Parts: sequence; structure tokens; C-alpha cells
Amino acid sequence: MVPSAQPQSRGCATAAVVAVVLVLVLLAAAAIWYVIERDTPEEGDFATAPECSVAETRTLDELVPDHALEVEEPVGSAQTLSGEGWQCRWATQGGPGEEVPAIATLVLVAAPDPGGVATATDNLRSTTDQYETRQLEGIGEEAVAWVQEDPYTVSCVAARVSNLYLEACYSVAASYDAQSPGDEERIVAGAEEFAASVVEALPDSVPE
Repeated sequence: MVPSAQPQSRGCATAAVVAVVLVLVLLAAAAIWYVIERDTPEEGDFATAPECSVAETRTLDELVPDHALEVEEPVGSAQTLSGEGWQCRWATQGGPGEEVPAIATLVLVAAPDPGGVATATDNLRSTTDQYETRQLEGIGEEAVAWVQEDPYTVSCVAARVSNLYLEACYSVAASYDAQSPGDEERIVAGAEEFAASVVEALPDSVPE
């Protein structure tokens, strides 16, 4: 005897159940990933900060002619939560009338892991909060700039690359006698050029 209605295909029902189970598995995996990522601090690329020599590029030669490295000192320590690194200072060494005096300074601090990226972000925020800053694009993963006018005009750029915080500053005199600062636009442009050249010269990482 032929039934009045054909039975439903069990294959379709099974496929539907498998699809539901697969969706639930994916949702569960996504939830686990979210919890792990949220609770696991992002590690950085720099076990230590590069030394001052990383900034000695053609850009520094152009911005600070006839320069010498006057300061190369460690900052922080392995026990410092914010990290450790270097502070550097270059200045024009020519005699009167030879070169218009200029100066560039740099701070490089690698924040320790775990959580080095978050710490470097905090370093940038806490260091620059005291200034009236403007956002910059194209220098590191985030960057801001500001100008100080006391006791003389200096422009600075602070940037973060992974767990590395860097702060590059620049100033130049208006003339050979160095009695007055140069044009502010020139100083601001110089600071951005210097910071960009340092970021470009950084290695991809510094292993332990």
C-alpha cells in the first residue's frame, strides 16, 4: 500500500542540525577568543630600546649640521614599570659664523612585557597630557606634536611603535649668533621630519 504522503527527507533534517551545531561551536570559539584576547596583554616587539645611533640618519645631518652627540644616557631601569631606554642630544658644533646652531633630542623607552603595548600607550598619554597637542598621521602607530616657547622655541613629537615610546624634539636658531629662535614653522617641520626619520630607521623588532 502506498502511503498518502511521502516521508520527510532525514538528510535535510540532519544537515540542519549539523549547521546549528556548527554555528554554536563557532560562537563558542569566538567567545573564548574574546576572553583570552581581553585578558592577555598584547606583547611588544622591542625587548630593549634601540640606542641613540638609530637616529643618526641623513635627516639629522640636514637638520643639525656639523652635529655631535653630546648626551647618550640610560633612562629608567629593568625595575621601572614604564620601561627603560635612552635619552640623546645632538647639537651643532661649528664655530661662530660656520653653521646656524641647531639642536635635536630624542628619548626612546621600551615598555616591558607582559602588557608592553598598553604601557607604552600610557607613557605617551601621561607624558603629553600636560601640553596642548595635535594629532599626527603617518608617524608610528600613534603620534602627537606640540610646541614649547619657554625659555626658547622647541617643537616635539611623541610617538608609539608597538611597545616603544619615542619623543623627538628640535630647535634651530634664526642666525649664526644664536641670539633668537628660528621661524616656528621651520622648527615644527624639522621636529616632524626628525621623528619620522627615527621611526623609519627603527628595526622591526629587538629580541631579548
